[in-house]
Parts: sequence; C-alpha cells; structure tokens
Amino acid sequence: MDTFALAAVLLFIMGGVTAQVQLEPQNAVVLQSSDARFNCSTRQEAWTVMIWSLNGRLALTILEASGMLNSSNRFSAIDYSTAGESKWEFIIKNVSRNDSGEVSCQIQGSEPVTTGLSVQESGSVEVIGTNWTVMEGDQVVFQCLAAGWFPTPQLSWTVADTLVDQQLFNTSSVEVGTLVNSNSTLKFTAVHNVSVACLASIPALIIPQRSSVFLVVEKVEKPVHRDQTMLIAVIVSVIAVVLLILIIITIVLCCKRRKREQHTHNHRKKELRTLGKDRGRITLVTLPTPKVPDVVKSNQEANDHYGTLGDNGVRKHRHVTIV
Repeated sequence: MDTFALAAVLLFIMGGVTAQVQLEPQNAVVLQSSDARFNCSTRQEAWTVMIWSLNGRLALTILEASGMLNSSNRFSAIDYSTAGESKWEFIIKNVSRNDSGEVSCQIQGSEPVTTGLSVQESGSVEVIGTNWTVMEGDQVVFQCLAAGWFPTPQLSWTVADTLVDQQLFNTSSVEVGTLVNSNSTLKFTAVHNVSVACLASIPALIIPQRSSVFLVVEKVEKPVHRDQTMLIAVIVSVIAVVLLILIIITIVLCCKRRKREQHTHNHRKKELRTLGKDRGRITLVTLPTPKVPDVVKSNQEANDHYGTLGDNGVRKHRHVTIV
C-alpha cells in the first residue's frame, strides 16, 4: 500500500474525531529557488495522521506517533509541538514557479485547510549610464531598466535619498516570454550634486533592488549685478534737464523769429507809406534846350517868361513834371 493510500485509510478510520486546524501563513509569497514554509497546528489532544498536499498532490504524511512517513529532498517537516498544541512546519525546498498554487493541511476528522503559494522571480535593475557631469540649470534625463522579473516590478526613484513623486516619472512594461521587462524615465533640472537611484520591488522581496549613479553639477559663473537704480535715476534726470534746455532754446528761437518777422513786416509797411507820400510830390528836372534858329527867335522872346537865354544863345527852359 503506498503512502497516499495509507494516509487515506487512516483518515477514514479516524473520521469520527473532530479536529480544529489552523494553517499559516495565508497566501505565502516567496522568491524562486528559496524555501516555502507553512505551519499547521491543532489543539486536539489525540490525533493520528496529518497530510500535506501541494496543488492537490500528496506531498508529505506525518504520524503523531512516529513522525514523517515519506520525506524527500523537496518536502520535509519540523515538529514544533508543545504541551497542549501539536504544530508541524511543512517545508518546500527550492521552489519554482510551477509550485505556485494551493497548499493544504488535513488532520483526520477535519476538512482540509488551504492556503496560497505564489512563487515570484526577481531580475536585474540598472540605471543606464555612469556618473554625470552637467552645468547648473541643465535638464537631465535618467533611464532605468528592470529586466527578467515576475510579476511586473514596481519601479521608483530617489534623489538625494528622497523618494520622488510618481507623477514626476513615467514607467512602461513589456512581457518577454514568461518574464517582464520594465523601463522608467526620470527628468529634472540640475541644481546641485546629488545621488540618483532606481529601485525595483516585488512582494516577495523584503528589500528592493537598487541601482544608483552620482550627478555632479558645476556652477555657472554669473556676472555680478549691481543696483542700477541710482544710475537710472541720474540718467533720467540728465535727460530731463537736456529736454528742458532744448525746450527753452526752442521757445527763445521761436520768439526771436517771430519778433524778426514782425519787425520786417512793420518795416515793409513803413516803406509802403513813404512811397505813397512821395507819389504826391513835384520833382523839377532841368533839361538842356536845343539851339533855335533866328527865325523863331521872335517867338522865343515873346515867351521869355517861360525861360532865360544863355550866353551861347541857347535858351534854357524849365519843364514841370507832376508825379
């Protein structure tokens, strides 16, 4: 009779006994290639057989009187029983993802008590590139790659050992066979020297895996900015004075030009008035009188009152011209 058949017979024989069974932990999460441990306990004073199953297959049988019946390199148990409580720890060594599923413990007279087993894989994590040297104020971009994980890892960033808000970086994942690769990008402005780290975690990991680089920020030499308030005030004052002087000069020149134009106008009016008066005056003009023959001499003598006779026999006449 094989072990499973013997365990079934024993459970059937002792079926009349009722037992209270407790199985811990609930929904165990372990890393691949590590050991999974479960505790099954009862306060029943007399029990005969305890059966452990993995995904419906018999894994280990324990008798109260003699201990394990069918231990192997993968399945074993340790007795932690005390007075008043029977307690056995079931160990699954070198677990693989195929072991994920249900683990159950059953004592005769009770229903099987079941818990879950999740086997996970941790891969690698790396911040791409080495230490950076940038100028203050530069925009820097860091990329993190987590490869070969199951399930999808949770990626996060720290800057100067301070956790970065999830809204400041983005993450994407892709399945590669039965594993998952994830990529995350972080951007920020360089201010001072800091350490930058990327962390990858799954529930089976107690401490997240991390990869870090160091950012060296060189200061930008900025010109010394002096207070320009006084200089601006002086410049404005000088400009205002110059404008005022220009305005005054312009006004003076305009006034002089206006007075000059007024004087010229008055002078022209005076000349016109003088010219009008001169038109009413009589101007005497003396012209030479041509020599008159003796034939007309008698007539000229008759007209002596109009002119005088000169020494050369030429009579001078006076003509009146009215202007």
